[in-house]
Amino acid sequence: MIHLVLAAAFTLMSAWTHGESLFEMQCSSCHGLALQGGPHGPPLIGKSAADVDFMLQTGRMPAAVPGEQSTQKTPGLSQADILALLTYVVSKAHVKSQLPRVVPGNTGRGRMIFAENCQQCHGVSAHGASVGYRNIAPSLMRTQPEQIAEAVRIGPGEMPRFGPDVLGDSELDDLVSFIGYLQHEKTVYNPGGLPLANIGPVAEGFVAWVFGLGILVVFVRRIGSTD
Repeated sequence: MIHLVLAAAFTLMSAWTHGESLFEMQCSSCHGLALQGGPHGPPLIGKSAADVDFMLQTGRMPAAVPGEQSTQKTPGLSQADILALLTYVVSKAHVKSQLPRVVPGNTGRGRMIFAENCQQCHGVSAHGASVGYRNIAPSLMRTQPEQIAEAVRIGPGEMPRFGPDVLGDSELDDLVSFIGYLQHEKTVYNPGGLPLANIGPVAEGFVAWVFGLGILVVFVRRIGSTD
């Protein structure tokens, strides 16, 4: 038993040391050596594990251009490096926190939660949309369940934060399950009635109007007479 405890402690210390080295090389120029922040990056003091993990897992950090809204891309670090950075930053951030856990939920309830809280920005089929100025609510089609849960809890960018007092853990599970349904059932869930790349009922309605008017113009020209 003592050997297992010592092995776990050694592994944690190795991860912490590796994370410190990574932070100094890739993060400190923007966030400061003491996590105090600077002109090109916010302070990390007080940030939760979900905050740090979300930014690293979605490839938003390290940022290519400091100060601009970062979008989801392939993580720039390996999972081992992300774990090491997470271990180090959380230990220095002075906040006791843990990553949200996601379990399968009720997609029917999740659909209502999504309609009430998410589709206004992310679109009725979660393909993303503009939220004003140069900011966008990104598509959720490639976002992993854990990152969806983290985003809900931390509110990255322009997104509001939904704490447990606003959206309980079971409701969060329902929401994540429904978004997973949208990701894997693209040809089944079509709010506008026809697939049309799942662009939503408003855009699909516009396409229908244009198509209908085109048919009407052709019909009028056919029955019209120049005599």
